[in-house]
Amino acid sequence: PTVTITLADTSLTVGDTTTVTFAFNEAVRGFTNDDVVLTDANGTLGPLTANADGKTWTATFTPTNNI
Repeated sequence: PTVTITLADTSLTVGDTTTVTFAFNEAVRGFTNDDVVLTDANGTLGPLTANADGKTWTATFTPTNNI
């Protein structure tokens, strides 16, 4: 499958969070936070939640305080 990743807000400040949406071209199962590499993201990703169709997954991204 292929995926498109979007952020609801791309200009975050300390204390902000944003929703991250992972839109797959087909339904996927077993997608977990371990599948997402955040090496250069400067923040953390909350638990992933799948929509009923299994194609769209969302999570909350929280930037690191010093960024």
